[in-house]
Amino acid sequence: GHCAWALGANGALAPGDPQLYKVVDGKLYLNFNKQVQQMWLKDIAGFITKADSSWAGIPDGKRFG
Repeated sequence: GHCAWALGANGALAPGDPQLYKVVDGKLYLNFNKQVQQMWLKDIAGFITKADSSWAGIPDGKRFG
């Protein structure tokens, strides 16, 4: 999976670490590293909203690669 913060903050794909995650409303969100996770935790709802908007602009072939 991809890092939830990277997509929400930068509209970019970055790998997610399966050891650094949070489940929000039944969905799994990964983060790149502990430092990134700390930033993400400060505005989870805001980053999710931004990431959902950014996700539509990511080409299908890159979404899960």
